[in-house]
Order: sequence, then C-alpha cells, then structure tokens
Amino acid sequence: MNESKSSFFRQGAWLSAATLLTGGFMIGAQLIGNTMGREQFEILIMMLRLFLVLGIPSAGLQIVFAQQTAAAVTPESQRQLAATLRRVLPGVFALWLVMLLVAIFCREGLARQFKLGDGRVLWPTLGVALTWLTLPVFRGVLQGRQNFGALGWVSLLDGAGRITATGLIVLAWHGQAAGAMLGALTGQVFSMGVAVWATRDVWRVRGAAKVDWAVWFRRVLPYTLGAAGLIVLANFDVIFLKAAIPGTKADEFDLGELYLPAWMIGFALTQITVPLAMVMFPKIARSAATGIKSDALTLTLVGTAILGGLSWVGVLLLPKLPLQILFFRTPANWAAAPMVPWCVFAMLAYALANVLVNDQLARSRFAVVPWIVAVAVGYVALLVVLTPHLLTMEPFSAYRVVAGVIGGANLLLLGVAAFLTWGRPTKTPAPRAP
Repeated sequence: MNESKSSFFRQGAWLSAATLLTGGFMIGAQLIGNTMGREQFEILIMMLRLFLVLGIPSAGLQIVFAQQTAAAVTPESQRQLAATLRRVLPGVFALWLVMLLVAIFCREGLARQFKLGDGRVLWPTLGVALTWLTLPVFRGVLQGRQNFGALGWVSLLDGAGRITATGLIVLAWHGQAAGAMLGALTGQVFSMGVAVWATRDVWRVRGAAKVDWAVWFRRVLPYTLGAAGLIVLANFDVIFLKAAIPGTKADEFDLGELYLPAWMIGFALTQITVPLAMVMFPKIARSAATGIKSDALTLTLVGTAILGGLSWVGVLLLPKLPLQILFFRTPANWAAAPMVPWCVFAMLAYALANVLVNDQLARSRFAVVPWIVAVAVGYVALLVVLTPHLLTMEPFSAYRVVAGVIGGANLLLLGVAAFLTWGRPTKTPAPRAP
C-alpha cells in the first residue's frame, strides 16, 4: 500500500489544521490565564507542563498501540489488540492512584518547591493527569487505524472545551490557576468521550484468551523510554526555571514576560509540524508489517523542514511580530522578542529529530532509544549544573543559555537519529504480535 502524496498531505493537512486550531484554543486559554496576574499565570503554565511530564509512564502507550493496531491485519491479532487494550486501562488507573497518594502526602513540599501557593492547583492537575495517562491508549488505536478524522476531533474538542471552561471559570467567576486547570480537565473529559466512542468497535471485539505480557512489556519499555525523553526535551525548561528562580529574583527574571511568551511561539511551531509525524507513524508501521514500501518518511521530513524553516526565517526577520499578534492586548510581553528566534530554532531541531525518531520506532528499531534517554538526562543535568551561574547572569543572557542548551540537545538527537536512519544499514525485525 504505497500512499499517494495527495493522500498523505491531505491527512497531514487536516491533522495539522486540527492540531494548530487546538493549539490556538489552548494558547487562548493560557492568555485568559494571563489575566490572573503574573504569579498565577506562571503557576498555570508550569502545571500545564507538569501534567505532560506526569504522563511519561504511559507516554509509550500511544506509540505501541498505534503500531499494534496498524499491524493487526489478522483476526487473531485483532483479538490480541482488544484484550490488551481492556487489560491495560486498569493498570493505568492504578498508576494514577499512586500519583494521587504521593500528592496527598507530599503536598506541602511540592507547593513550596514549585511556589504553588496553598497547593490547591495540584488537585485539578491530577485530574488532568488521569485523562492524560489514559488518552494515549485510545489515541494510539485511532492513529494506528489511520482514523485521522476522529483523531483531529479528539484534539479539537480538548482545545474548545478548555478555552470555553477556562473563560467561564477565570473571567466570569474569577478563578485562579486551580480554576484554569479545572478548565483544562473539562476539555480533556470531552476529548476522552470522543476517543472512547470512536474506538468502540476495537475494544468490543472478543479478546484473546491470553496476552503474552512479558513480550508486550518488552515492547512497551523502549517506546516509553523514547517518548519520555522527547517529552522532557520539549517541556522540562519551564518546570526547571519555575523551580530554579528564587523568589528574590522573580521580578528581575520575570519568567512570565521575558521567556514564556517566546516559548509559546516555539510551542506553536510544534503544533504545525509534529502532526505530520503522527500521520507518518502508522504508515511506516504498516509498511514494516506488510513489507510494502512507503515514502511517508521523505514526505514528512520535507514537509517539516519547509514549514519549520519558513517559520524560523520569519521570526529571524520579524521576531516581535508573532508576539504582537498573540499578545496584542499585553504589550509588556513583546519584551520577549529577543528570545523568539532561539525558542523557534530549538523547537525546529526538536520537530526534525521527532520525525526521524518516530520512523525508527515505527520500524521497531530501538537503537535510538538509549540515545534519546542519554540526551534527555544530559540536558537536565547540564541545566541543573548551570543553575548557580545562570542566576548571576543578566536575564536574557541566562534565557539564551537555556534555549541554547535545549537547541543543542535537540540537534545532537537529530544527528544521532539521522545516522541511525541513513548512516548504516539496519534490518527491520519481523513484527511480533504482543
């Protein structure tokens, strides 16, 4: 099944449009949160990054279910898929209960370390974490079936529900960061409902009598580690800065005006480019399962490079323009303009690396996984080591160092993934049904 270029870009265009619109909704919800004041806004952004990190334990589930679904071409493999799906969900819920207990017993320490005030924001964040842990299962099934229409609507309803609920809670009822996170939870609940309904014919299939869990976990582990590393590379900087900048330097470093606005522009780039990799993944996985050649990698890499490259050139020439568009009512945020090219370049390197990493994982080539983990760990360790030095620097200089570390880590991962993709012949292993 060699996908036509028109089919690929049509699917990619829909998913990119849906994801971009969703990103617009989510940025809009964050801008509503910006009306709460700097302290609550910083808490909100940090908690939005935190729940993504809390989703690391299930991060590999979307990938493994996407691959398993794409490769489920026989009745027996389809029964295996249904049985696996129904048995994994209770395990995800048990994992969330552990997180809940940790939050209950460590609430004061977490609130103090991350400057969360009374800590009430933790509870709706944990609610979002539950849906975020569970959604990858259903999103993976939709992705593996190449049901990009439903996958796009899952994303859109998340964003639309979030901005609507956040607007009511924050603007009408004067809620704070905890209220804004409750808005995020509302969007996730709508999204979850659509995902469950759209996959009902999969999980209703009579399941196999037995699932070889040893084989299944051996497959999940590398996907989870790989996805975890990518999540850290995309999201750790905000969490790190919020925890590292002491209260005595909060006004000087002004995270909410000098860094977060530029970071949101970089985030917008991922909303345009990363969906192309989501379209590519099941096509590569099915190609590996059937032995039929696919040109999805070339199309995805070229599309990502063109979209990302044009975006970076645009912000190099006019770094303040996207901030003026996005924050037209808060000119103070335009001060982040010097950081915009740095953040966009870091995310461009991330988007390109993400394409090659997803190609390797779709083919069950796991040599890239230790490199992802090593780069992510090295990135975190370097930021921690640099913390005392960063706090002595002028704010923009410190933020440029942080963005440079992110961009350097992503470029290193891109180079490794490129070498593993083209630098040596790699034999794709025969697919094994979990």
